[in-house]
Amino acid sequence: ITMKASATTDSGPKNKKQKTEIDGNSCFYPPVVGLDCRLFELSNTPLSEAHQQEALSKLEKYLKEQQKNFLGYQVNENVEYSKKLSFMLDIHTNNVGDPFVNGNLTINTKIMERMVLDYFAKLWHAQVPSNPDNRESYWGYVLSMGSTEGNLYALYNARDYLKGKALYKEPNGDLTCVRPMKASFHSKNAYHPIAFYSQDTHYSITKIVRALEIRTFYEIGENEYKGQCPITEDGQWPKEVPSENGNGGPGSIDVNKLLQLVEFFARTGSPPLIILNIGTTFKGAYDDVEQVGNRLKSILQKYNLYERTVEYAPDKCDTRSGYWIHVDGALGASYLPFLEKAGHHIREQVPKFDFSLPFVHSIVTSAHKYPGCPMPSGIYMTKRKYQIAPPDDPEYIGSPDTTFAGSRNAISPAVLWCYYANTSDELEIDKALKVEAMAKYTESKLKELEKKYQRKGHQIWIERTPLSLSIRFRDPSDPNAKDPNIKDPIVLKYSLSQMQLFVNDENEPRHYVHIFIMQNVTKTVIDDLIKDLIVAYDKMFSLKQEKIITPNISISHTNEKVHVQRLAHVPLHGRGFSGNFT
Repeated sequence: ITMKASATTDSGPKNKKQKTEIDGNSCFYPPVVGLDCRLFELSNTPLSEAHQQEALSKLEKYLKEQQKNFLGYQVNENVEYSKKLSFMLDIHTNNVGDPFVNGNLTINTKIMERMVLDYFAKLWHAQVPSNPDNRESYWGYVLSMGSTEGNLYALYNARDYLKGKALYKEPNGDLTCVRPMKASFHSKNAYHPIAFYSQDTHYSITKIVRALEIRTFYEIGENEYKGQCPITEDGQWPKEVPSENGNGGPGSIDVNKLLQLVEFFARTGSPPLIILNIGTTFKGAYDDVEQVGNRLKSILQKYNLYERTVEYAPDKCDTRSGYWIHVDGALGASYLPFLEKAGHHIREQVPKFDFSLPFVHSIVTSAHKYPGCPMPSGIYMTKRKYQIAPPDDPEYIGSPDTTFAGSRNAISPAVLWCYYANTSDELEIDKALKVEAMAKYTESKLKELEKKYQRKGHQIWIERTPLSLSIRFRDPSDPNAKDPNIKDPIVLKYSLSQMQLFVNDENEPRHYVHIFIMQNVTKTVIDDLIKDLIVAYDKMFSLKQEKIITPNISISHTNEKVHVQRLAHVPLHGRGFSGNFT
């Protein structure tokens, strides 16, 4: 009895303390409007079935309410796969290893993954099928993350390719080489790639170049060529390649300035690793991939970087390009091809970006953006001749470890197979045209609203890049709000993405939001947004009288100090870093 009493005495305070910690945790995390976090707390005892059902019911109600008005991010909410694929929730499936090798883990959907990859290869004018004996044929895989995973794998492959590491499955079977055997006779920098990307590039690239220790032109310029930048009057190096006309422009890379920067470093023998965008994060802009590649060729040939011989092992050489162009097409790469096929129905020139251009090395797109997927997913694609040997060839999984992830999501390939099995080029062209028409409708309604406020002396800065699904305008919420976890009602209702931009002659940043016109967006939702914006702007302008501001070219603003040195010096501010994704 004494022992039992003692045990009870000892455990009582402990249980009380544990409950206090749990209660404390439930109050510590940011609140979610419409949900009670206490309903979702877990402990060391099971929750009752009724409790679980209540929690799930509240979550379903919350998600469906947010889904109705979802505008702020490039995600298609028209996803209905439960009837066809619900059985997969009761089976663990795993596409571990190379998608074109069956492997020993037989519970997979690789048979679907291959067909989905073939579909995208044809869409992007790559050689099909993926054949190890045809070095010009494509290779790729369905991503478990979004395009960030594809960008990471592309730059990892590009870095090692330009460093002269051994290609995958060389004709002699060598998989062991990790460095070129000797320095190039052309330059000591021949195996040290330099990254170039624009100020509108997705924030994942800034993370990746740091993680992979890829040096940027800014870092090398500041450390080794200070005051010698060829594109600025004072010789100071910008942190990124400027976009055309700065942030006041469409958001596409300034091709002239990119080529000037590339040539500056090509003179030193450094191979360029260029990241171009087909749909930038905030503006949805498209870089002119075709112009970049065509104009880059003569520069690369001049400095022996267009093609070069690499000795990757004693007396073992191959010929490969001395540059890499990666296309981050997180949104546009699966959407633009159908606008191009629409022909005369589209007045604007649809940009080319795919493997029909011989200088493109890799492409990535996000499946959850377009055409739509219930979970993050995407496609990474390159050519077999560009594949780098993986660090290991594990016998354990019965398949080469050629992808970035180990275990890979097997449901996404099944979802994408179901989508494309149920469509045609004609249907996809029609969907793309309807989305473009909806974007124009939204732009026109917002422009009407802008004229109303301009007459009263106010600006709401409506902007849309041609063919972009993104439209940006003045943030209707209170710019002085202190708690980032407590969202303004209109921001919460439409899940608006927020961003600040500085304008040349203004001391305070402009506060923007943007919306993306995806397949799920209807005129009803847009009309409701306009009504809510009128209420929000009327309130804003009644509290703060301001004069008409003449539009200026705006520039990115970061708080980084130019003298700071780091492995890969890149900005982490802007481009929706705090709330956007790929």
